[in-house]
Amino acid sequence: DMKGPKGHLTYLGQGRFTVKQIRKPLSERKAKHFGMIAGGTGITPCLQVIHAILRDTRDTSTTVSLLYANQTEEDILVREELEAIVSDHSDRFKLHYTLDRPPSDWKYSSGFVTKEMIETHLPESSDDGSTQILMCGPLPMLKYACIPALKELGFKESDWFSF
Repeated sequence: DMKGPKGHLTYLGQGRFTVKQIRKPLSERKAKHFGMIAGGTGITPCLQVIHAILRDTRDTSTTVSLLYANQTEEDILVREELEAIVSDHSDRFKLHYTLDRPPSDWKYSSGFVTKEMIETHLPESSDDGSTQILMCGPLPMLKYACIPALKELGFKESDWFSF
C-alpha cells in the first residue's frame, strides 16, 4: 500500500493495482508499462511501487520508466539504490534525471519536467490503458508541468495517478 495526500494505491501484482482517489470510488487498473514522475521526496511512493513490481516473481514483463526531478545533484535521494535497480533490471527499469541547477558535466536533462522529457523517457499512451503514469512531487510540478504535458501527449485522466 502506498498513500499520499492525493490518494491511495495498492499494488496487487502482475501489473494490477487499485487506486482510491479523494472523493472517488475505488478502481482497479492493469498496466504493462508504468511511467513514473517523481520530484524530490516524491520518490518514496514511486520506489515502493518499483520494488513491488520487480520483486513479483510471477511477473517478468511489466516495465517501469522513472523520470526523477530535483534541484541539484546532491538532492537526488536513493540514487545508489535506483542505479542498482537499473543494473539488476536493465530490461525492465529505465531511469532518467532532470535537475534545475545541474553541474557543467551533467549527462541527463536540465530544467523542469517538460512534454519532451515525458515523450522521450516514459512509455507512450495506450488506447487500452495498459500504460499508466504514477506521479508524486510538488503540486506546482504536477499541476502546471506534468498533467498538461500528459494531456498533450494523449493520456486520459484514467491513465495517471498522483500520490
